[in-house]
This record gives sequence, structure tokens and C-alpha cells, in this order.
Amino acid sequence: MSDAADSPPAATLVDLPTAPEATLVDLVLGIPGAASRVLGMHGLLELGRLTPYALAQRTELALHDAQRLLAAFELGRRVHAARSRRTRPLRSPRDIARFFEPMLAHLVHEELWMAALDVHHRVRGVRMLSRGGLGGTLVEQADVLRAALEMAATSFVLCHNHPSGDPKPTDEDVFLTNAVEHAAHLIGVPLDDHVIVTPAGRFSSVFRR
Repeated sequence: MSDAADSPPAATLVDLPTAPEATLVDLVLGIPGAASRVLGMHGLLELGRLTPYALAQRTELALHDAQRLLAAFELGRRVHAARSRRTRPLRSPRDIARFFEPMLAHLVHEELWMAALDVHHRVRGVRMLSRGGLGGTLVEQADVLRAALEMAATSFVLCHNHPSGDPKPTDEDVFLTNAVEHAAHLIGVPLDDHVIVTPAGRFSSVFRR
């Protein structure tokens, strides 16, 4: 008798684009049925905002499994950002918000990012400028301008998140934006906009307040 008759059957591949979320979670974790306790308590957006420790505690996953799942989320966000970076010019507050939301909207702390633009408003590169806590982030305007020059920006935009869900600019947001806008004009690399994003998809422009 042929050895082929005793060999295990070939694994059935899942059609990833059409697979249910539960199937994808089980595939990432390699634990059949794990998705029921992960997704049963939290939606994907909420899961993506958790730290590995918080996810492990809430779902009773092992810490390394929680980190594996969040790593898959992070890869998805980076793929989305890379695709947008190659094709979409950033000409409006909505463009800027949609570009940065995958990177920032889910966070429970504030981060300030820059996108360096070319003459056609396409993204040359992105850089995180500052990371803060629940209430804000600090950055020096010299650091902002240095990053723009290092990335050979023709112009640039800023974006940060408000974990509170309120997109209204704070006094500190307005002060920083005005200072950077003035200094950037002096060196000939203008600041085109500064946009605030939130977990629920609301956004605002500090320029158009």
C-alpha cells in the first residue's frame, strides 16, 4: 500500500478576505475557540486600543498570546498607512484625519505625528514627534522643524489624537500650532494643517477652528 494513504490530509486554507472575524482571531492565536471569549466581550476597535497586559487580563489569554493578537492589529494598521502613503495626497483636514486614524485613533495616550509632503501633497515620510499621557503631549517647535527638514519636506502637516473623544483644540494645541506655523513660514517649509483625531472618528482642524 502506498505511504500516501497513511499521510495526514493537507491543511485547508482559509479564504482570508471573506473569513469571519472569529476565524481570523483563531488563526492568529492558533487556539481553536479562543475568539469566542475575545470577541464576546469586546469589539475589534476596543481590542485594538488595549495594551497586551490589559487584553490578557480581560480575556484570560496568556500574555504572549495577547501580544501576538495586538501585533496582528498593528501590522494591519501599518499596511493601511503604507497604502495610503503611496496614493493619497493630503489636501484637506478629512484627508489628514483618514490617513492618521489607523495609527492614532485607537490609542489611550496622546501622540503627535508629522507627515512630510512633496510638492503634490503626497506623503514623503511620517515621524512620531512626541508621546504623552491621557492629558497631552509636549514637543519643542525646533524638533518639529528639524524633522521636516530631515525628511526634505516641501510642506508638512501635524496630527495628534484626543483619547477623550473631544476633537476640540485645547489652548495648548492652538499655541503650538501658531508657533510652529510662524517658524515654518520663516524657513520656507510651511505647515499646511494640524488635525486632531478621536476614537469615534470625529476630527477637527486647529487651522479652521
